Amino acid sequence: MLYACATTGDVVIIDVRNGALVRTYKGHAAPINDFLEDVHNKWAITAGDDFVCNVYDLMKEPESMKAKEVAH
Repeated sequence: MLYACATTGDVVIIDVRNGALVRTYKGHAAPINDFLEDVHNKWAITAGDDFVCNVYDLMKEPESMKAKEVAH
């Protein structure tokens, strides 16, 4: 997996075998300056131009990717 930080403030995970986007984590309102991932791929920490540090649990899907229930 390839982890990339976008100037939009997103962290994206890409499968390098096929180039597919695996996940996108949102949380910054400005570009990300620094990124740290633990050795077991369980969490990541980012620091951005918005003066925010975020911790992402890489074992969970981002909220925006979870299935949404539709009321009938």
